[in-house]
Amino acid sequence: MLSGQIGGADLDVIAEVNGVHAQAFDPIADGADSISQDLKTNPLTVEALSAINLNLGGLSGALTTILDFATAQDAGVLNEYAYANENAQSANNPDAPEVGGAGAVGNDGTIALSVDDPNPPALGTINLYSILEQATGPGVAQLVDLIAGLNLDIGAVAGLARLDYVCDTARGVTEETVDRDYLLAYLNLIIESNLVGDLVSALNVVLPSLTISTDAVWDLLEAVPLLGPLLLLSALGQGALDVTATVDVSQLTALPIPNTENAALQADLAAGTITIDVASLLGGAYTGAISPFLNELSPNTRLFVDAPLPTNAAASLVDTLVDDLIERLKDLVTVTVRAGSVSGILPTGLLIEGSLRDFLEGGATARFVLAGIPVNLGALLNPLLGGIGDLVETTLSTLLNDSGVLQTALTGINGLLSVLFDVLSGVLALTVNAQNNASGSMPNYYAAITPERRYDVSALHLEVLGMLNLLNLAVARGSVGQNDFRA
Repeated sequence: MLSGQIGGADLDVIAEVNGVHAQAFDPIADGADSISQDLKTNPLTVEALSAINLNLGGLSGALTTILDFATAQDAGVLNEYAYANENAQSANNPDAPEVGGAGAVGNDGTIALSVDDPNPPALGTINLYSILEQATGPGVAQLVDLIAGLNLDIGAVAGLARLDYVCDTARGVTEETVDRDYLLAYLNLIIESNLVGDLVSALNVVLPSLTISTDAVWDLLEAVPLLGPLLLLSALGQGALDVTATVDVSQLTALPIPNTENAALQADLAAGTITIDVASLLGGAYTGAISPFLNELSPNTRLFVDAPLPTNAAASLVDTLVDDLIERLKDLVTVTVRAGSVSGILPTGLLIEGSLRDFLEGGATARFVLAGIPVNLGALLNPLLGGIGDLVETTLSTLLNDSGVLQTALTGINGLLSVLFDVLSGVLALTVNAQNNASGSMPNYYAAITPERRYDVSALHLEVLGMLNLLNLAVARGSVGQNDFRA
């Protein structure tokens, strides 16, 4: 399930994370079921994985400070499976092919999680901040200065390798058939930074100054048939018009922005975090289930390199954040248009009120009373409501885009994302479908695998380039081979 090194500690020799090893040969191997076949499984519990405690030398704390496994998930999806069979050819024996797998694999050696699952369990998180504090390389020190935390949130994973190859010369010779598969439900980068707090402070300064042009609203009122002339006749002229737009800033931090599952960037203003959905960012449209983008990648696809960022990714994410912010504010901006009074003795007045979204969607409430008699304007109000809504939305957008203090905060987030992406493309290597295969950006870990006809696959591999002892971690790895002829 876990192999490699963190902080110089070799995970392959730690009992709690040891994989299982099946081998079938004559004479019988220690611990094997027989000379003809061997099956080993190791269903893992989250509690056992979470209890790993190891001194990591230069890294602060124990291994549990680096790896945090989810405790609320179904532990049954975690398993290690190994099977060896001397027949080793499915044409003669359908159960013969060797299998090595880890992660979301069943006791039959198959991936046990449906790619249509809309709510895949989480494996857990890796504390990349504690790793980067020990690392060197372009942008690392700058990134560490800009953030207070950086976690990689990993969904359910599986790595599975199958080898179909005859070992007994009496059965004939066939070509090796290798099948390597993997599953990676999702990957999220969660960034904690004071720059998010700066954005909140800027919004608290800027939003209360939202002011709507009374002249522009009066022009819209005058253009409405019946309403415009009646307003003039009733002496409720332009000077009597009052237009206010108030913002409930306190509710702005109640939910992440945007509050959707498919956003490449999501800002949680209350928690001071930014979440990057790696699949959505790099081109995988959200389907409501496990990411097809992450599970259709070629061997040794290094994210942010072989699967590159879109053009001007940081700036585009910040622009989208402003758009998402405006979308949230549509429900938090209350607009009131008032002239005269609509209550009392023989009142004459106009009152229109609602949220910005109500105005844009025609749902704002409107009441016009002339000398105590309500005047039903019906459908004549629809263009007016929409016009006022458009005016307020444009004013809000201009306010957010022209505010110097807000642009300073957004520029800070832009810079943070740019440095993060530089580190992910140049120092911290995230490789999906990692294999000992010459194609793609093969991690050094796999380049050193022996013997020659051993085949490995890992759903995810993490490496700090140039500092292999610091981080060289394979998650959910399966391995088969080599298979040799026997007399």
